[in-house]
Amino acid sequence: MATLTSTSPSTVSVRSHQQRPCSFRQRSTAGAHESGPGPSLPRPGRRELLLGGSALLAAVAAGGPADASKLPPWADGAWEAIGGGPSDLVFPDEFLGVWDVVSVLVRLDTPLGAEGVPPAAQASVRRAQAQDLDKKTAYQVSFVRNRTGKVVYDRRFNTASMLSMYYTGADMSFQERIVWDINDPNILSLRMPGMSVRTRVTRRSEEFPADDRIETSEFVESIYDGGQPGGSLEDEGEGGPSRLKASQCYTKYKWRDPKVAAADGGPTIIATQVVSDFLTPYDGEKAYIMAGNKPYAQYTYRIAFKRHESA
Repeated sequence: MATLTSTSPSTVSVRSHQQRPCSFRQRSTAGAHESGPGPSLPRPGRRELLLGGSALLAAVAAGGPADASKLPPWADGAWEAIGGGPSDLVFPDEFLGVWDVVSVLVRLDTPLGAEGVPPAAQASVRRAQAQDLDKKTAYQVSFVRNRTGKVVYDRRFNTASMLSMYYTGADMSFQERIVWDINDPNILSLRMPGMSVRTRVTRRSEEFPADDRIETSEFVESIYDGGQPGGSLEDEGEGGPSRLKASQCYTKYKWRDPKVAAADGGPTIIATQVVSDFLTPYDGEKAYIMAGNKPYAQYTYRIAFKRHESA
C-alpha cells in the first residue's frame, strides 16, 4: 500500500516496501486553503498515507468525484514507452475486493544521520521513533478493476481509509475531499482544513519472482501547501510555505490459498514495505548533492491482509 523523477534516485530497484519519491522544479501554487473554521486535527505523515496502498500519498483537492479520464487507452503504452514503467501496479484476481489490514512499523533508519534529516521532517521522524515503532495500526485496503479489467489499487478508497484512521472522530467525508481517476491513476490530490496535498507517481516497476509473490516500486513527488508534511495543525498552523517531498515505496507481497488461510485463521496476504524519503534541491542544493541516492529516512513495515468479512 501506498509509490520517480530526476531529483530522486534515477533507477528503479524492484524489491522492498510501502512507497515514495521524485522531483519537481517549481513550487506549487495550486491548492488554495479551505476557508472557514475547521477541526484542529493531527496530520498523518506521508508514509502513513502511502500505507493505504498508494504510492500516491494523500492528496488535496476540492471534494467530489474526479472528472472522467482524458487519457485514451493507448496512453498506457505511451507511458511505458517513455520509461515510466507500467501505467499502474497490477495484481492477481485473488486480490480483488476489500481487505482488513494490520500494519506495524518495525524499523526506522536515518541513513544520513540525525543531522541529515531536513528541518521540515525532523518532528515527523522524532514522532515516529517515539510513538510509532512496534505499534499496530488497522485500516482497510481495496483492490478494484480498471477499464481494461485489470486489478489495481483503489487509491481513493485506500487514502480515505488511512485518513479515517488518523483523524479519529472527525465529522467529514474523506472520499469527497480526494480527487483521483482510476483510469488516469498517477495523480491524486486531497484537501483538508489547513492542508492540501498533490502527489504524482513519476516512475514505477513491478516484478513477479514467483507464482505467489509480487515486488513493486513507485517513486512519488508530493507538493504540500498550508504546512509542512508530517506535522500537525496545532504545531504548524495554517498557511505555511509550499513544500516538495520525494519518496519511494517498495513493497514485497506474498500470498497463499484463501482456504488455507481460513483454516488456520491467519492472513491471506503478507507484505514487507519500505518507504524511503529523499532530499530535494529545496532542502538545500549542497545537502541534496552530498546525499546522493541515500534517503534521509527509511521506514520498514510488516503488513498482514485478511479478507473483509462482508467483502
